[in-house]
Amino acid sequence: MHFLTATTTIISLLSLAVSALPTTVDSRAASTAIDPSLVPIFSIKTGSGVGANGVAIPKTCPPSRSAFIAKLSANVAAGNVLGTPITFNTNPEVQDTKTNESRATAMIITLQSFTGVKGVGCPGASTPELLSQQKTGVVSPS
Repeated sequence: MHFLTATTTIISLLSLAVSALPTTVDSRAASTAIDPSLVPIFSIKTGSGVGANGVAIPKTCPPSRSAFIAKLSANVAAGNVLGTPITFNTNPEVQDTKTNESRATAMIITLQSFTGVKGVGCPGASTPELLSQQKTGVVSPS
């Protein structure tokens, strides 16, 4: 009887483990990889400690380009940054003013919460290109 109870328990646990496995591939995450041409090259160098207009910024700002694009891609796939909704059109052929302003806003929100804590990251002053794009809808060359 004791053997039967142990066997039943093991079978139950195995079925729970199998049912917890993903049954589909999340194609949305793969399809939202951000084209690097949509992210301007940041003119402020990491470690400088000085951002646009002489504003003091953390020495870790801005983050590396590859780390920023990876984090932005994850946020776009999620549709938000730590609960703050973002909109980012991933089609590089779409370059109207409104779309570019929305992209810049999504990038700034990502930047400002880069550490994984809402509002704890790099200030907009660490990327004047994004501030300009958010205001004008014009993309700086990348």
